[in-house]
Amino acid sequence: MPGVTIGNNVLIAAGSIVTKSVPSNVVVAGNPAKYVCTLDEYVEKNLQYNTDTKKMSRKAKKDFLLNMPENKFLKKGEIKISD
Repeated sequence: MPGVTIGNNVLIAAGSIVTKSVPSNVVVAGNPAKYVCTLDEYVEKNLQYNTDTKKMSRKAKKDFLLNMPENKFLKKGEIKISD
């Protein structure tokens, strides 16, 4: 939108419509985009889901993910957007 500025280190969720300026180091999402949390809070909350499978072969990655405990996966509706 015209006149809107976006700070540094901002994570904007896919499909979000940014209608107001966004400060640095935050996460925003929605239509219109709303503040969700700080970038540090987002990283801390989601670090538990890091599987570190980048250098695994496709088969090793599939085996690893199929044997992973259920609590390592995000379920639909678990992410809340604050008002």
